[in-house]
Amino acid sequence: MLRDLLISGYSVTHELLDTFPGRQAAVHLRQLLVHVAVLPERDEHVAGMERWLQNYLTTVATQRRSILQPYAQWVVLRRVRHQASARGNTTSTIKYARTQVSVAHAFLEWIEGQGLSLADVRQPHLDQWLAAGASTQCNLRDFLRWARRCRLISDLHVPWRPDGEPSNFLDEDEHLALLHRCVHDSGLPLDVRSAGALTLLYGMPVTRIAQLVHQDIQVREGNAYIQMGSHPLLLPPALARLLNEQMEKATSRSLVGRLTPRAVSWIFPGALAGRPIEGPKLSGRLLRHGIDVRASRNTALMALASDLPAPILSEMLGIHINTAVEWVGHVKRDWAVYLAARGGG
Repeated sequence: MLRDLLISGYSVTHELLDTFPGRQAAVHLRQLLVHVAVLPERDEHVAGMERWLQNYLTTVATQRRSILQPYAQWVVLRRVRHQASARGNTTSTIKYARTQVSVAHAFLEWIEGQGLSLADVRQPHLDQWLAAGASTQCNLRDFLRWARRCRLISDLHVPWRPDGEPSNFLDEDEHLALLHRCVHDSGLPLDVRSAGALTLLYGMPVTRIAQLVHQDIQVREGNAYIQMGSHPLLLPPALARLLNEQMEKATSRSLVGRLTPRAVSWIFPGALAGRPIEGPKLSGRLLRHGIDVRASRNTALMALASDLPAPILSEMLGIHINTAVEWVGHVKRDWAVYLAARGGG
């Protein structure tokens, strides 16, 4: 592809490579050229969202587009761009952003079919639409909030979906057996062992594991620490050795340009030059080797919440304080049920 583009006489730019949608060769070539500083850095999640939105809006009827386009561009897309500069987007955040736009369009299409304007919609109309559709229609809340601020619609309420209690757990023996496998089973791929151990021991999300860089692991006075929350966390020696092996392997397999100023030392590199593995792909690798990410993470967080107060849990793992409070509260409820049952016996 690079040879053909150069022979054609065109300058190789992001815009030129955008004309090859769906071509994996273009994806790899783009990231390789970014990695060696031939092309400037570009957030591909944002660029992909911009292209998708441009194409999507061309399929929307003019009357609905006059309402949908300002919301999509000045609320949803603006939020995606802001998140890119703040903490970065993931595949799931972009999927959620697209859902917000498509759900808003579906609602506008429905009220048009009912012979209503946006200003005519009342709570019974909204309830009727929500009751007849999928649970994703609750994502309309963001659009309604924007429309209310713009005085396009009356004050309407979309009920929050209950999160429910975490229910997918490993029993203690299975949890310990999986952790033992990750630490000692050399038959497992090294990245699966390292990522699995972090999930099973600390309940670390795979999206966060995938973003780990060498600088997140610090060695002081013979001890290794990992930066997950506000303070570095001491690693058990066995896990420290695993992560060190994984870092050495990641460095040895790094593609060209790893010594360029923009090179980042990912602990779990992906297939694209200079990029980490995608969280869903890492989850899939763990699952194929018998490690259920959700159950493993829930079990680890439950174990930690039974020993630590919420503020310490939040600071140690870098999770939101409300999440930590919920986990500690869940542990207390489980113990209360257990003690009540034991007392009744």
